[in-house]
Order: sequence, then C-alpha cells, then structure tokens
Amino acid sequence: MNTFIPLDKIEEIDLQDYHEVWLTTSETWPQDPATVHRKCLWRQDREMTADVEIDGVYFENLPHLWLRVDDLDDQQDIDLVIEKLKARIAALNLKGEFYPAELPKAPPHKDEDEINKDLRS
Repeated sequence: MNTFIPLDKIEEIDLQDYHEVWLTTSETWPQDPATVHRKCLWRQDREMTADVEIDGVYFENLPHLWLRVDDLDDQQDIDLVIEKLKARIAALNLKGEFYPAELPKAPPHKDEDEINKDLRS
C-alpha cells in the first residue's frame, strides 16, 4: 500500500501505520516509482510474531509512505526532510533506521498447478 503526502504533512501524520518512508521525484500510482526516482529514507523496527510467515511478499505488502522531493541528490533539501521526520519519530516514540538497505524483491509465486504442468509435447 502506497500513500503519497506533501512534505508539510510530516509533522501531523501517524507514522506508526507505515513500515517505510521513501523519497521520490515522481508520484506513480499504484506502482512504486521506478528505482531511479526513489530512495528509502527510513524503516520502522517492527516486532515479528511467530504466527506470520515472513518473506519478500510480506514486506512488499506493508504500507509505505512516500514524500516527493525535487531532487534526490539535493542533500540540503533531504536534510530538512530528515530533521522534520526525526522530530515526528521522536514525538511518536518510534524506533527505526535511516537509509536502510533495500529489501530483496520476492521471487514470483508459482502455484501448485503451474509447478506440475509439463508443457513439452
């Protein structure tokens, strides 16, 4: 699930609902912006329970918050976003990591019928 908000809404959004906060130069809905137009800024630490199967699909389906900036290489603008985001994280008493490594994409799912189908003739 993707949610795009303007930068001025950072101070009021409930970040507890989001797994990651991303920066982008392009709003593309419903798909994530292309790799060249995005940068993962922050990932929330979440406690995992044994009753949840954790795989790449699980992480892909978690809610992402997207913030639009003009240039991903403009460190001055990004530092301003980080400052606002840190203040909001502190106010909500959340734990997480800035600039985390990207999670690997899940391999395509193959159902049982597709696995057992022999297409050779």
